[in-house]
Amino acid sequence: MNRREFFSLTLPLSLAFVSEANDSSTTEPLLRFGVIADPQYKDAKPAGTRYYKNSLAKLEVAIAHLNQEKLAFVVTLGDLIDADFSSFAPVMKQYAALAAPHFPILGNHDFSVTDDEKSKVLTALGMEKPYYSRILNGWRFLFLDGTDIGTWRYPANDDRTAAAIKMREELLKNKAPQAAEWNAGIGKEQLRWIDEELTAAAIAKQPAILFCHYPICPLAHELNLWNDQEVSALLQKHPHALAWMNGHNHEGNYGKLGHVHCLNFKGMVETENQTAYATVACYEDRLVIQGYGLEPKRDLKKSAAS
Repeated sequence: MNRREFFSLTLPLSLAFVSEANDSSTTEPLLRFGVIADPQYKDAKPAGTRYYKNSLAKLEVAIAHLNQEKLAFVVTLGDLIDADFSSFAPVMKQYAALAAPHFPILGNHDFSVTDDEKSKVLTALGMEKPYYSRILNGWRFLFLDGTDIGTWRYPANDDRTAAAIKMREELLKNKAPQAAEWNAGIGKEQLRWIDEELTAAAIAKQPAILFCHYPICPLAHELNLWNDQEVSALLQKHPHALAWMNGHNHEGNYGKLGHVHCLNFKGMVETENQTAYATVACYEDRLVIQGYGLEPKRDLKKSAAS
């Protein structure tokens, strides 16, 4: 399928969704943002259900649509590329057309590059830090680095790689379902930072949404963060932690850990001509997710704890 055919199939559908979303709500949200998960572009032939090349056309259509919305930002939940450092340039060229600020986070495939290129990944994505936060319209957003502890995150001779291998060996010893090498964990320093950010959110009475490449729900899932239980326990201490949003599991998913909504967005790379992305409207009492393509619509109410 060429780009013209993809546009003809996808753009009218997206515009139809815009009309439906505008007609169904009479109350303006406090803010709205866009979400894209796992474009996973590579100049390569399809593998199974993953159509790597088609992600460029899907991104072009999605960004043209998102530019019609009044968005505070757009987050990409990791895996902007599938492999090869040269894949970053065409992907980031598409994102350069975004009208809203783009806040990317790191995924495992973003480090499918040579060891000498791994230190250049953040720069290629336009990132100053591997994890960071933003406060917008009374909401706090945490953009996490789920690749913090990964056997492939740093060069092979890096001490952090040896520490990640040791952590994974312990998981394998305990037969943890998420011990797969393509998963990773969040380190102690970042966990302390998350705790501090969520404490500050509570003091300021700011609902908080956390973005990560990896899921944590349901616990002990084969695609989860290595230390999903530790992260979940941390979130349960913070009533203002409203939602955890992630990619990685291309099938998508939704669940709840205590008061925390856990929303796994579907992978854009999946299928030849169907896309997947969303906008999220933040209201006083709920989050409304308007999905496009394969991504469903959801209405998530705040719990009493939030």
